[in-house]
Amino acid sequence: MGVAILTRPRYATTVVVTGTTYYYWGGVYYVSSGTRYVVVTPPPRSVVYAVPAYTTVVYVGTTPYYYSGNAYYVVTDEPAPQPDIPEYVVLQESEENPPMIEDEHNYEVVEPPVGVTVPYLPEEAEVKNILGKTYFVYDGTYHRAFVSDGDTIYQVVEDPTLSG
Repeated sequence: MGVAILTRPRYATTVVVTGTTYYYWGGVYYVSSGTRYVVVTPPPRSVVYAVPAYTTVVYVGTTPYYYSGNAYYVVTDEPAPQPDIPEYVVLQESEENPPMIEDEHNYEVVEPPVGVTVPYLPEEAEVKNILGKTYFVYDGTYHRAFVSDGDTIYQVVEDPTLSG
């Protein structure tokens, strides 16, 4: 987050959420800031045509969530803008054009669901000790670490500073 580029990706789609214009390409959201475009956290309620190929499917109950970089997506019937790529352009996978999962669904960014467990957190997650318990906090979301089958996983929990 916070990385700035001079030009927005050529085939980025425009996504407007609560009056703010975002540009989406390759699983990354950008906002215009002066003469640059800054990478930002995926905004809840944004709807996109595809999710990054490096997305992990996680569940709360029977509901699948598509997790990528601390963003959670769910399948939606809401319309999503498509990139305007001319037919003669063949995009090769590269750092500027990461692979995406395109299918018959659109995807909406949602708030992190309490109870979901994920196999990893962004490296920038901060460790906090609150009332003798260790939490991992990233972008305002609290997680507790657990061991499952010998692997550490992280569960989204309620903000412990709001209780009691």
